[in-house]
Amino acid sequence: MPSTATLADFEDDSVSDAAGIAMPWSLTLKDARALDDEDLAALDDLMRRAGDSHSGNVFFEPRAVLASCPLSKQPIHWLLWSQQNRLCFAAPVVVRRVGGFSFLKIWTHTYAPLGTPLIADPFQADALLDELARQGFSAFVCPWLEADSILAKAVKNRGAQLQGFWSGQADRVVLTSDWTQASALSKQRKKKLRKMQRQIPLVHTVLQGSEAQNDGFRQFCDLEAMGWKGAAGSALKQTETALNFATELVAGHAARGTLSIDSLDDPARTGDQAVAMVVSFAQAGRGVVWKIGHHTDYDAVSPGYQVILAASERFTAAGTAISIDSLAGPEHPMVGWLWPGRLTVGTLTIPLGNSALAARSLSRFYAAETRLRSMARALRQRLRG
Repeated sequence: MPSTATLADFEDDSVSDAAGIAMPWSLTLKDARALDDEDLAALDDLMRRAGDSHSGNVFFEPRAVLASCPLSKQPIHWLLWSQQNRLCFAAPVVVRRVGGFSFLKIWTHTYAPLGTPLIADPFQADALLDELARQGFSAFVCPWLEADSILAKAVKNRGAQLQGFWSGQADRVVLTSDWTQASALSKQRKKKLRKMQRQIPLVHTVLQGSEAQNDGFRQFCDLEAMGWKGAAGSALKQTETALNFATELVAGHAARGTLSIDSLDDPARTGDQAVAMVVSFAQAGRGVVWKIGHHTDYDAVSPGYQVILAASERFTAAGTAISIDSLAGPEHPMVGWLWPGRLTVGTLTIPLGNSALAARSLSRFYAAETRLRSMARALRQRLRG
């Protein structure tokens, strides 16, 4: 029989491969660096099923998670939960300890601001959360969790006593299927757009698959570095770890057929013709607009704004239900007014067992941390002018 994990397995923040409860359930906590081919195949299958059922997370590509390990101060592990011999829940996590309490926190970072776990049938939230409590954990912290996600709804259904553990809730701007350019733009904005299009006619193309992964992504990285992110030293190509993560993320989605790069080109321009580019990931109508870059020489015709319009029209052209997360708040100067849809995300601290007091303290801590981060971000924006 495999051994059951206890808190003794987590001394000095090192985590052994926990395994072991009798079927029909199986819980594993496995180092991200130790995934074998069978683990990767199971995660790939879950990524597909979760995405098709609108319970996925585009940032949880296993190889991209591995590439992000240098960004974390703690070892990153995969929390894997199987029922009926099939993986139905997965999330990269770090194990943290405060005082005498141990808790799991889903791994998110600057380049992957979404903590919604991968979930597919036959998932049962109560069984997973109860088992985590039996393993000795006091809380399960889910940052940047979608408020209408399966996990959030399941926690709410566990009982009224679990209310009040959200912190840092905020709206993000989303593109929905009812969006049209005609309704989004005022007469004045339409007139200005037509003037810009006459001034410099730009051609919209969509790169996908290996074309997007290779030449397309290389062009995007060059383009991003030319803008304010390059000046600030935060462009992807300027940080080795960020570029490694991005490269693996793009490669994973290219292989799945869920990567697209919308590009605006100037036919009159020689050489590298990309004027503006948007990198996005989408599956079954759900996804994110991840990165945008534009050529500063074309600022007079707002190429970033134009490429977002082009991508918006492409996403909504199919006429099916969509929800494309901008990863930006309503105050964003480009999409805040352009896309009226809103999605609420926040940090949900789920108490496990009889640890409501510890979980509530953690929730208050993360609420304070969110406020400090917001203040720092606002200060940076003011200093940038």
